[in-house]
Amino acid sequence: MFLLTAACLFFLILGLTYLGMRGTGVPEDGGLIKNPFDETFGKIQESEKNLMMSTLYKLHDRLAQLAGDHECGSSSQRTLSVQEAAAYLKDLGPEYEDVFNTSLQWILENGKNVGIRCVGYGPQEELRNITDVQFLQSTRPQMSFWCRFRRAFITVTHRLLLLCLGVVMVCVVLRYMKYRWTKEEEETRQMYDMVVKIIDVLRSHNEACQENKDLQPYMPIPHVRDSLIQPHDRKKMKKVWDRAVDFLAANESRVRTETRRIGGADFLVWRWIQPSASCDKILVIPSKVWQGQAFHLDRRNSPPNSLTPCLKIRNMFDPVMEIGDQWHLAIQEAILEKCSDNDGIVHIAVDKNSREGCVYVKCLSPEYAGKAFKALHGSWFDGKLVTVKYLRLDRYHHRFPQALTCNTPLKPSNKHMNSMSHLRLRTGLASSQGSS
Repeated sequence: MFLLTAACLFFLILGLTYLGMRGTGVPEDGGLIKNPFDETFGKIQESEKNLMMSTLYKLHDRLAQLAGDHECGSSSQRTLSVQEAAAYLKDLGPEYEDVFNTSLQWILENGKNVGIRCVGYGPQEELRNITDVQFLQSTRPQMSFWCRFRRAFITVTHRLLLLCLGVVMVCVVLRYMKYRWTKEEEETRQMYDMVVKIIDVLRSHNEACQENKDLQPYMPIPHVRDSLIQPHDRKKMKKVWDRAVDFLAANESRVRTETRRIGGADFLVWRWIQPSASCDKILVIPSKVWQGQAFHLDRRNSPPNSLTPCLKIRNMFDPVMEIGDQWHLAIQEAILEKCSDNDGIVHIAVDKNSREGCVYVKCLSPEYAGKAFKALHGSWFDGKLVTVKYLRLDRYHHRFPQALTCNTPLKPSNKHMNSMSHLRLRTGLASSQGSS
């Protein structure tokens, strides 16, 4: 349909352009000059008038043909000099040469477009008498049908190419802007993830310093960067790291930046400032907690129905930052606590080596999988945006054969709901402020 519409528009424009150019040969009424003789030449005899009329027609036809050949590219000459025009009329007959000057005088004094224009040495030179006329040219080139069609085709093609070029440039600009917006959003998300990782490192180091007094209570900023970013990613992540450092300097009161001499060189270091006693309750909250919903689910980002009972969850953890051998159990516990009102989860598998932080979940039925999808997709967990997608049952069983016999719903190991404590704390603080 697009090609058909484009073709119809092309031929429509081509036809309109041709219709607009079809009058470039002779006037539509078929005559060259309307009422050519007025009171200016009222005293001229009838025979001389007829001779002048014939001279103007022959001169007009010659100039129109010459201009048409020039427009069609078959001749480089568009104008005739006065001498060439006189010689041309003399070849046609000596009687034409006798009235040539009178005809030029009439063209100058008539002031109307009769198809012949008198030109001096300069295009804008004002002509006062026939002695100033040096060249004659036609204002109505006479072109063949093929020439007019070719010119119209080239004109329409040129305009369409310009239109297409404009559309392409607009599309390129819009795509680039969309790419920049997407990249900026991704860098912002990575920056917040990096801030959370830096805070976890500094907090862990501060706890280690309390147990081991030999450790320095600060960490050099380059050392923190090198521990969080792999060597092959440091150049790519430089902008994200710089934004995270600026964010901490401007918005994090628990991190103080100092200058220390280490190994004979000055380093910028971070020191974790021990919170006051009023914040002790916050310290006991585990770092891995659910932190609210990023966006509301609707038809655009949530399938209306689930056709499979299996889910693949991303961004639940970072394998580089996890400590200990049983950290995956905390991830499973967090999922069960988030879906505590769902009795249909029968199997959870944490891919410890996944750089995307993938966790696989199997439910009793697609309906239970839909409930888990709505509970997990678009949530913030440990500073990361969790995304969920459905996974085919056969692929799930191919990867986890032990899940074939799992039919018993899983429950959280306790009723403390540690992964939800951050949300409960915010709710409790809000209610306490309201009561006060």
